[in-house]
Amino acid sequence: MSGVRDLFFDEFYSELERVAGEIAARRDEEQKPSILADDVRARWIQYAGNGEREGTLISVDGGIQQSDFAYGDFVAAGRAIALIHKPGEGRRMERRVKIYVGQVYEERDKGIIPSYVRTICEYEAAYAAARKILDEGGQPVVLMDGSLYLGRFPYAIREYRHHPELIIDLLESITRMRNFARDKGFPLVGVAKDSSVFFLYMELLKTAVARAGLGNLVKQLDEASSPLDLKGKMENWDEKEWKQMEPWIEKHPLCDPLLVKDSTTTQGYTAPLYLSPSIYYSDNDTMGLYRMADKHLEKDTAVHVKRAIREFFSAPGVAAIYWKPSAKARPFRVDILANLLGRPEAWNSHTRNMFTDPNPNLEKVLNHLNHWFCNEVEYNIPLKQADTLAHFDRDLYRRKYEPFIVHRLEEAGLDVEGKRREKRNFG
Repeated sequence: MSGVRDLFFDEFYSELERVAGEIAARRDEEQKPSILADDVRARWIQYAGNGEREGTLISVDGGIQQSDFAYGDFVAAGRAIALIHKPGEGRRMERRVKIYVGQVYEERDKGIIPSYVRTICEYEAAYAAARKILDEGGQPVVLMDGSLYLGRFPYAIREYRHHPELIIDLLESITRMRNFARDKGFPLVGVAKDSSVFFLYMELLKTAVARAGLGNLVKQLDEASSPLDLKGKMENWDEKEWKQMEPWIEKHPLCDPLLVKDSTTTQGYTAPLYLSPSIYYSDNDTMGLYRMADKHLEKDTAVHVKRAIREFFSAPGVAAIYWKPSAKARPFRVDILANLLGRPEAWNSHTRNMFTDPNPNLEKVLNHLNHWFCNEVEYNIPLKQADTLAHFDRDLYRRKYEPFIVHRLEEAGLDVEGKRREKRNFG
């Protein structure tokens, strides 16, 4: 195909010019400071991060590949590595692999299932490495690549009908690690390179609105997860409330990292925001899910599902900060298991986001992150090393792993057949 002339480039270029023109036309408006810039600065803590580092750092990352065969046959192969970085010793590691095989017909499941498989591997590897350090008399500092916050909780009964065992494994692996960190008192941290959430934005907006004497609107704001979600909910507000809120609606609201980037000029971090599970959890939703499990699942499966959900929300919760390793650096979102902030209680014991005070334990973690920060692309040497080793190259998977998978599954009695498109491309 490389020798075929591209028939669409002229049209592509014209369309690109149109889009670029629209962006340039609204650039001046978007460069205005956010109405929440002062509120960000009020929650900003200047910190150089050059203090003492304590504990043994464990960096964790995973990789995933999948095979989508004819007639719905589907395989997801995940792997993860936990690298132990103990001063004065060579690099040690814990590795975990998990393979899911099943018939998957929903396209959304073909994206969801691999993410579950990878996450299970990562938490199992992290748990094994942390236990090893504790058994040796050390204190681990577990650093996961990505958020600790399960942004998409599996609440649709359709998922529990199709892959209940996988969801149980997912929730149990996370719960076990969180409880282990709480019980042994070590930090469990996640660093998200790219985040586009509005947790901080919405909490600051609630604070600003209440300060302006509009406390009557805070309850409605509590029910919105983002400015876009808020606009949708405002369609059902009465006219008085709508007019009260209208001055606080920005045409182009900034997601949390961009809001922090545009509002601060020094090295440091935001006050920890203890996140509520209410974005994907409420008593009614949970009770409804329990009832659906009892109705649609086999009795033993329903019991295991409900127990896994209940124990997940009984483990400690997650707090988030936005951290800048230098004055001009882009902010990183850093998630912290809340036990590190003196909040070891069950996550479902509070129903809304709240700011908490920083403490020396948090800053000891930031000392590790600052020490290992190298640049904004690789950003953290231990995590980059874990990423390099865990990365699951597609070509490697197709050449080395997939033939073994197909051969062994056929030996086990599964009739695996490639899709016609793949036969055309690779035949």
